[in-house]
Amino acid sequence: MATAGSGLGQLGLWLHLRGRRGDGPALPAIPAGTGPALAIHTSTDALRAEPQILGRLSRARPGLRLVRLSAQGPDDPGDDPALVSQVLDRARPRAVLLLGTDLPPALIAAAVARQIPVILAEFRLTGNDLGWGLHARMRRQLLSQMRAVMVCDATSLDLARRMGLGAGDLAMTGPVSEIREPLRCSETERASMAQQMNGRHAWFAASLPPAEEQAILSAHQAALRRSHRALLIIAPDDPRRIDGLARDIEACGLTVARRSEDEDFGDEIQVLLTDGPTEMGLWYRLAPVSFMGGTLSGDADAMRHPFEPAALGSAIVHGPQAGPHATEWQQLTGAHAVRQVRTADDLAQAVTELTQPETIATLASNAWMVSTGGADVAIRIADRVIAALDPVESPAP
Repeated sequence: MATAGSGLGQLGLWLHLRGRRGDGPALPAIPAGTGPALAIHTSTDALRAEPQILGRLSRARPGLRLVRLSAQGPDDPGDDPALVSQVLDRARPRAVLLLGTDLPPALIAAAVARQIPVILAEFRLTGNDLGWGLHARMRRQLLSQMRAVMVCDATSLDLARRMGLGAGDLAMTGPVSEIREPLRCSETERASMAQQMNGRHAWFAASLPPAEEQAILSAHQAALRRSHRALLIIAPDDPRRIDGLARDIEACGLTVARRSEDEDFGDEIQVLLTDGPTEMGLWYRLAPVSFMGGTLSGDADAMRHPFEPAALGSAIVHGPQAGPHATEWQQLTGAHAVRQVRTADDLAQAVTELTQPETIATLASNAWMVSTGGADVAIRIADRVIAALDPVESPAP
């Protein structure tokens, strides 16, 4: 079994550091003040998580001095032995916080030599980290020197355990999700429209591009065969498509009411066509199920953030294309919080199946936990760092 530390790992670390001696990046700024210092290194994959974690730390310790050693272009200060030695000797940080998948060898080695605790968070492992090559062994050697390792997912937790990392220093926190304020709507309008819907099963096509219109209409026709009172709410990504889309809906044999004309939608209305992306908070609240437009055809301009419906309790259906929100879709998928479809036929099947309240509630609840869980993860990471900054001293004998 691959172990966290080994002689070859130490050799790999020595060779790596020996090859990095020479000109490097400029010395980072060391903030003035009398408060404790924290050295921080953030990998590219953790840049979005950094503001939440540092915000929590700054609020918990207002006098905290943050010394940033993150990569700047091709040069990584954490990989320069001379530079990190200068920084640690001048700033005298009480702890080092590493965020992301990079393990800066020089920074870790210098901190360990000075008995400065190193905490690793927002970390992910892959199968390559269990390999027998010198690079993989060096990473395991570095991991074995962490005071605490907080991984993002169950796969990384399993790999870390197989490496032999100490259980007391290892935890799965999940990732720090981006926190988004729920979209607003008029409560009076929501209550009025909910009354008009009169308990009908509704689903929402959010920011629908033209390339996906036919798939959505076909899926709704399948839903109507399952539940004749089903209601489809469409928000086209381009409001200029409203009139043309209304004609296309009627040509499919479906009855349509337009929000722009303030038309009522009784049981005889099968499709409600909205004004476009102007009242998304209202529709997410009204529809138990939301399909995220652009994800079936790959139209990135139409794609909206998946945490929008997640934060408002709507179960999410999406296509195979993630666009600019790949990280969020990965988080939701890992939490069993979405239903992914790959074709128009898959979409029709998913829409007809997502009529059971229990199934919808499970997806919606899981998605809500992901969309709001970033704050809790940031708090857990900040608490672990503060514990390292303020160690409990052993009583005198």
